[in-house]
Amino acid sequence: MRQWHSEFQARCWYDDAVTVVELHGEIDIVAAEALAPRLRRLTAGSGHEVIVDLRPVTFIDCSGLGMLCVLHERLIARGRRLRVVATRPLTLKMLRLTGLHRAFVVHGSLREARSATGLPLAPKTPAGRGAAGAGRTTVDAAIASLIPYQRTRPRPGTQPAPSAGDG
Repeated sequence: MRQWHSEFQARCWYDDAVTVVELHGEIDIVAAEALAPRLRRLTAGSGHEVIVDLRPVTFIDCSGLGMLCVLHERLIARGRRLRVVATRPLTLKMLRLTGLHRAFVVHGSLREARSATGLPLAPKTPAGRGAAGAGRTTVDAAIASLIPYQRTRPRPGTQPAPSAGDG
Protein backbone atom coordinates (compact mmCIF):
# COMPACT_ATOMS: atom_id res chain seq x y z
CA MET A 1 0.00 0.00 0.00
CA ARG A 2 1.38 3.41 -0.97
CA GLN A 3 1.06 6.26 1.48
CA TRP A 4 1.48 10.02 1.35
CA HIS A 5 2.64 12.30 4.11
CA SER A 6 3.07 15.92 5.00
CA GLU A 7 6.17 17.30 6.61
CA PHE A 8 6.18 20.69 8.23
CA GLN A 9 7.72 22.51 11.13
CA ALA A 10 6.52 25.49 13.12
CA ARG A 11 8.20 27.85 15.51
CA CYS A 12 6.66 30.75 17.38
CA TRP A 13 8.04 33.56 19.51
CA TYR A 14 6.92 36.94 20.70
CA ASP A 15 8.35 40.17 22.01
CA ASP A 16 6.72 43.42 23.07
CA ALA A 17 3.60 43.47 20.88
CA VAL A 18 4.49 41.15 17.98
CA THR A 19 4.02 37.39 17.69
CA VAL A 20 6.01 35.68 14.92
CA VAL A 21 4.93 32.29 13.57
CA GLU A 22 7.57 30.79 11.29
CA LEU A 23 6.35 27.90 9.14
CA HIS A 24 8.61 25.45 7.27
CA GLY A 25 7.93 22.77 4.68
CA GLU A 26 4.59 21.76 3.22
CA ILE A 27 1.51 23.56 4.48
CA ASP A 28 -1.32 21.37 3.26
CA ILE A 29 -4.49 19.94 4.82
CA VAL A 30 -2.53 17.78 7.28
CA ALA A 31 -0.45 20.73 8.47
CA ALA A 32 -3.45 23.08 8.57
CA GLU A 33 -5.43 20.65 10.74
CA ALA A 34 -2.51 20.27 13.15
CA LEU A 35 -1.76 24.00 13.35
CA ALA A 36 -5.35 25.30 13.63
CA PRO A 37 -5.81 24.73 17.40
CA ARG A 38 -2.44 26.30 18.17
CA LEU A 39 -3.18 29.34 16.05
CA ARG A 40 -6.56 29.71 17.76
CA ARG A 41 -4.73 29.90 21.09
CA LEU A 42 -2.44 32.61 19.70
CA THR A 43 -5.44 34.74 18.78
CA ALA A 44 -7.28 34.19 22.06
CA GLY A 45 -5.22 36.88 23.80
CA SER A 46 -5.07 40.53 22.96
CA GLY A 47 -2.55 43.14 21.95
CA HIS A 48 -0.11 41.27 19.75
CA GLU A 49 0.20 41.76 16.01
CA VAL A 50 0.90 38.45 14.29
CA ILE A 51 3.53 37.97 11.59
CA VAL A 52 3.41 34.67 9.72
CA ASP A 53 6.75 33.98 8.03
CA LEU A 54 6.17 31.82 4.94
CA ARG A 55 9.67 32.19 3.47
CA PRO A 56 10.70 28.62 4.42
CA VAL A 57 7.43 27.14 3.08
CA THR A 58 8.03 24.93 0.03
CA PHE A 59 4.35 24.25 -0.73
CA ILE A 60 1.04 25.76 0.34
CA ASP A 61 -2.39 24.66 -0.84
CA CYS A 62 -5.92 25.99 -0.32
CA SER A 63 -6.05 24.44 3.16
CA GLY A 64 -2.99 26.42 4.22
CA LEU A 65 -4.40 29.59 2.68
CA GLY A 66 -7.72 28.93 4.38
CA MET A 67 -5.89 28.60 7.70
CA LEU A 68 -4.35 32.04 7.10
CA CYS A 69 -7.79 33.47 6.25
CA VAL A 70 -9.27 32.16 9.50
CA LEU A 71 -6.32 33.57 11.45
CA HIS A 72 -6.74 36.92 9.67
CA GLU A 73 -10.48 37.08 10.46
CA ARG A 74 -9.94 36.17 14.12
CA LEU A 75 -7.28 38.87 14.48
CA ILE A 76 -9.39 41.53 12.75
CA ALA A 77 -12.30 40.70 15.10
CA ARG A 78 -9.98 41.42 18.03
CA GLY A 79 -8.61 44.66 16.58
CA ARG A 80 -5.30 43.05 15.66
CA ARG A 81 -3.48 42.66 12.36
CA LEU A 82 -1.94 39.81 10.38
CA ARG A 83 1.23 40.43 8.41
CA VAL A 84 2.61 37.79 6.04
CA VAL A 85 6.24 37.47 4.97
CA ALA A 86 6.62 35.69 1.64
CA THR A 87 9.37 35.64 -0.98
CA ARG A 88 9.05 32.32 -2.83
CA PRO A 89 7.52 32.73 -6.30
CA LEU A 90 5.05 29.86 -5.80
CA THR A 91 3.78 31.26 -2.49
CA LEU A 92 3.46 34.76 -3.94
CA LYS A 93 1.67 33.34 -6.99
CA MET A 94 -0.86 31.52 -4.75
CA LEU A 95 -1.50 34.74 -2.81
CA ARG A 96 -1.99 36.69 -6.05
CA LEU A 97 -4.21 34.07 -7.75
CA THR A 98 -6.53 33.94 -4.76
CA GLY A 99 -6.52 37.71 -4.22
CA LEU A 100 -5.18 37.27 -0.70
CA HIS A 101 -2.26 39.58 -1.46
CA ARG A 102 -4.84 42.37 -1.10
CA ALA A 103 -6.39 40.99 2.11
CA PHE A 104 -3.14 40.41 3.97
CA VAL A 105 -0.30 42.84 4.43
CA VAL A 106 2.49 40.99 2.55
CA HIS A 107 6.15 41.85 3.19
CA GLY A 108 9.40 40.68 1.61
CA SER A 109 11.32 40.28 4.87
CA LEU A 110 10.77 39.83 8.56
CA ARG A 111 12.63 43.08 9.18
CA GLU A 112 10.25 44.92 6.83
CA ALA A 113 7.19 43.41 8.52
CA ARG A 114 8.55 44.23 11.96
CA SER A 115 9.35 47.83 11.02
CA ALA A 116 5.83 48.26 9.57
CA THR A 117 4.39 47.60 13.04
CA GLY A 118 5.91 50.89 14.21
CA LEU A 119 7.82 49.15 17.00
CA PRO A 120 11.62 49.29 17.38
CA LEU A 121 13.47 46.78 15.20
CA ALA A 122 15.79 45.58 17.96
CA PRO A 123 13.82 44.23 20.92
CA LYS A 124 15.30 44.54 24.39
CA THR A 125 17.60 41.67 25.32
CA PRO A 126 16.33 39.92 28.46
CA ALA A 127 18.85 39.80 31.28
CA GLY A 128 21.13 36.80 31.05
CA ARG A 129 20.33 36.09 27.42
CA GLY A 130 22.68 36.75 24.57
CA ALA A 131 21.80 38.29 21.23
CA ALA A 132 20.89 34.87 19.83
CA GLY A 133 17.94 34.62 22.20
CA ALA A 134 16.96 38.27 22.15
CA GLY A 135 13.24 38.74 22.15
CA ARG A 136 12.43 35.11 21.47
CA THR A 137 10.26 34.08 24.36
CA THR A 138 8.17 30.99 23.90
CA VAL A 139 4.43 31.43 23.57
CA ASP A 140 3.19 27.89 23.63
CA ALA A 141 5.43 24.93 24.36
CA ALA A 142 3.73 22.81 21.72
CA ILE A 143 4.54 25.26 18.91
CA ALA A 144 7.36 27.36 20.34
CA SER A 145 10.22 24.99 19.67
CA LEU A 146 10.83 23.63 16.21
CA ILE A 147 8.34 20.81 15.84
CA PRO A 148 8.94 18.20 13.19
CA TYR A 149 5.63 16.67 12.21
CA GLN A 150 5.01 13.75 9.93
CA ARG A 151 1.74 11.95 9.51
CA THR A 152 0.98 9.24 7.02
CA ARG A 153 -2.38 8.53 5.44
CA PRO A 154 -3.47 6.20 2.68
CA ARG A 155 -3.05 7.72 -0.74
CA PRO A 156 -6.38 9.03 -2.09
CA GLY A 157 -8.23 6.35 -4.04
CA THR A 158 -6.62 3.40 -2.22
CA GLN A 159 -8.34 1.17 0.29
CA PRO A 160 -6.66 0.39 3.62
CA ALA A 161 -5.85 -3.27 4.22
CA PRO A 162 -8.67 -5.04 6.10
CA SER A 163 -7.98 -5.72 9.76
CA ALA A 164 -8.36 -9.12 11.43
CA GLY A 165 -11.74 -8.13 12.89
CA ASP A 166 -13.24 -7.21 9.48
CA GLY A 167 -15.51 -9.93 8.37
